Amino acid sequence: MADWDKLGKVGDAAPLKENKDNAGKSSKPKLLSAVPVSYFDGHDALKNRGGTGLSFSAYILEAVREKLERDGAL
Repeated sequence: MADWDKLGKVGDAAPLKENKDNAGKSSKPKLLSAVPVSYFDGHDALKNRGGTGLSFSAYILEAVREKLERDGAL
């Protein structure tokens, strides 16, 4: 078993190594469990009349960023 322990430490001193925690990440995946259909319909209508060129996901991210800035969290 000691040999396996030694193998697990190989590369620890390497100048570049894989980071397995969330430190330093600028984003993380997140799935929304339930989005009302009316939100999709509203986004489609807005997009069809030229009000946005963003995808639904990008539109959500922009809305969250704006709300966080308005609430003083960013």
